[in-house]
Amino acid sequence: MNLLFSTILICSLLNGALADSFNFEHIGESPENSDVSTSEEVGYSIKFTNNWTQENHPFRYPTFDPHWSRFVYASHSSAYVMWQDGGRATKGIENVAEFGSIFALQGAIRGQQNAGNVLDDVVGNGIGTASQGATSIPGEHLCVDASHPYVSGISMIAPSPDWFTGVYNLPLSDVSTMTWFRKIEVYVYAWDAGTEEGDDYRL
Repeated sequence: MNLLFSTILICSLLNGALADSFNFEHIGESPENSDVSTSEEVGYSIKFTNNWTQENHPFRYPTFDPHWSRFVYASHSSAYVMWQDGGRATKGIENVAEFGSIFALQGAIRGQQNAGNVLDDVVGNGIGTASQGATSIPGEHLCVDASHPYVSGISMIAPSPDWFTGVYNLPLSDVSTMTWFRKIEVYVYAWDAGTEEGDDYRL
């Protein structure tokens, strides 16, 4: 690994509305380019900033224990899909969305690593008191290379029946210049895993 970059994911739940087709939305001048070729393996730090607070999203905000589960991120090729719009939730995604449990998802990621479709994965701490705003930063950097230029990630929105936030297939390189982005800043949205019934913040 030759260089360290920064990928910043910022959560915005749009007053609690679930996403229709949004995956992520770039903020401002993001992404910032670099002159580092994608032929080099690099590492990214990831920072999730919680904007889902009662002040920002007062409509039907949960009064009991609003929080995020631990965050799971993976760098991968186009052959791996952690989750996507319109896709069927795997057992790993179902367990994260319903219970905040990451173990089945981690097992699936290990299998994809053995198959060569996933390069690296990291886990970020959960956010125990979402109402006050906070950040989650994994203790390790996520490695990417030319064969694995995408990042996907997920965390449970709690309490909820099966809602989560995250990003899927976020490209970390500029294909026109074959260089890595130095910094990416995006908004991410709320999603329904489709595994439980419910339209309110309750388990």
